[in-house]
Amino acid sequence: MARDDEEKVRLLEADAREGEARAQRHLANRYLRGRGLPTDPAQAAYWMRQAAEQGLAPAQRSFGEFLEQGIGLDPDPDAARGWYAAAAKQGDPVARRHLHRLEHSED
Repeated sequence: MARDDEEKVRLLEADAREGEARAQRHLANRYLRGRGLPTDPAQAAYWMRQAAEQGLAPAQRSFGEFLEQGIGLDPDPDAARGWYAAAAKQGDPVARRHLHRLEHSED
């Protein structure tokens, strides 16, 4: 079982390095949760940003969450708002809720 997981991680890393956004997002989540890799929030943030910059809405929302909560990088609610807006523009309902919450927390 562990050997299968190692192979999955190896293939996922190869796809992520080739620029596959979904693989980058999945790799980020593995680093975040320590699934098949050591837990590494900074690596998780790095790979999530790679996927987000390619326009993958779930990654944009997740990277916004990383920024808002300071996961693997310094907290930056203003930058988080921008990533939430990008994901919301693509129809991500969770990003819309996050954006709404941030916009109304300033009142």
